[in-house]
Amino acid sequence: MKKNSTMKLIFTIVGAVVVLGTITAAVIHFWDDIKKLLPGEKEKDEFEDFDDLAE
Repeated sequence: MKKNSTMKLIFTIVGAVVVLGTITAAVIHFWDDIKKLLPGEKEKDEFEDFDDLAE
């Protein structure tokens, strides 16, 4: 009975680590897109779009 409980604990910990690693990798991969969605970044991006017209 003790062995079954130990295996469940190990698989739970490994599963949690895999899920957190996947979430971290996704956030790092899409960080530029996520920054564009944040409220403070929109104004800067809007002005960068028109930089070529100012020249």
